[in-house]
Amino acid sequence: MIQTFTLDDVVRFLYDEMNEDEAHKFQESMLLDSELMDEYQQMLIVKSTLDSNPVREEPRQSSIDKILNYSRSYNLQMAEE
Repeated sequence: MIQTFTLDDVVRFLYDEMNEDEAHKFQESMLLDSELMDEYQQMLIVKSTLDSNPVREEPRQSSIDKILNYSRSYNLQMAEE
């Protein structure tokens, strides 16, 4: 029986979240399925990009200032109406 793998499975494999048997079957499937191999390679690039550019934990002060200024101007517009 041929097992099909999803994009979720690709991510699970990338992050080493499969048991040994499942990972082995996934690797075998990649050898036989060029689409699965392509998806894996694309996700590997995405993972590498994300790993090398971590998300900031806090917004920049300039972003906070823009949001607050917009909020103030919105409140003034609403009060004038």
